Amino acid sequence: MGNLAGFPDMGKTFVLIDGAKVNNLSQFIYREEESPQCDALYRGTEFADLSEVSPWLVETGFNSILALKCFDEWKHLGAAILMQADCDFEQVMTHLRGLLKARLVSGDEVIFRFYDPEIMRGLLKQDSTGEDTSRLMGSCSMYAIQDRRTGEWEYFHNAQPSYERQKEVFSIREEHQVAMEKAAERTALRKLELHTAKYFPHLLQRSGGNECSWDEISALVDAAKERGLHSARDIALYINIIGWLGRQAFEDRDVQNLWNRNSATPSKAITQIAELAENKSTEGLAHG
Repeated sequence: MGNLAGFPDMGKTFVLIDGAKVNNLSQFIYREEESPQCDALYRGTEFADLSEVSPWLVETGFNSILALKCFDEWKHLGAAILMQADCDFEQVMTHLRGLLKARLVSGDEVIFRFYDPEIMRGLLKQDSTGEDTSRLMGSCSMYAIQDRRTGEWEYFHNAQPSYERQKEVFSIREEHQVAMEKAAERTALRKLELHTAKYFPHLLQRSGGNECSWDEISALVDAAKERGLHSARDIALYINIIGWLGRQAFEDRDVQNLWNRNSATPSKAITQIAELAENKSTEGLAHG
């Protein structure tokens, strides 16, 4: 779980889990926790029909099986926030349900994914006045958010926890939108890093050392975008191609022909090239 030295064993501990990132989350909670104090945030709200992807709040110790699952085995998912409060479960739940909707600058109300750790981290880090921290953390005195790659923790403190229910929905200002967009970019990059580490670890190796060079992924993402590839799927396929055929993959004559033939539709081209690259790689392995 990384070093939790900055998380004091004081008050009550809660885990807020993004149900969209964990399959069958409720089943796991009830299987692993004995008589858990827990609930789905969407239950009893206008979002009740989305119960399968609802975030869940669970009161549990940070050394519990559930916490270990969230911050060890599921670390790479970036699925949970560790929280601390001096109030009871229902007060924390009431506060969180009050954040489920947010209002855009346009006036439209949307589902607010504050329970995504990267989004919450981005919003809390850009808060210079403390006003947003107070609103987002409410009755909680501390949030701990883990880096899904390194396992290290970042702590956010709420100097004045509030136990009053907020009547107004959270307003997403322009700076919030920027922070959330950056959070989405970090999430996408982390997914690509972990994909590469799992399937093509050689792309991350520094020459003459055993440490991972995560900057390589950013370079590959930039190279993919230069070819007009912008979706997470297309960029992942680009990385696959480099993983299978090497850094000079696009100098291969067959690859060049496919790219030139379909360059007007980069997404189509990269799909065909990925199939070719996988076949070439498999043939190379088969023939030594």
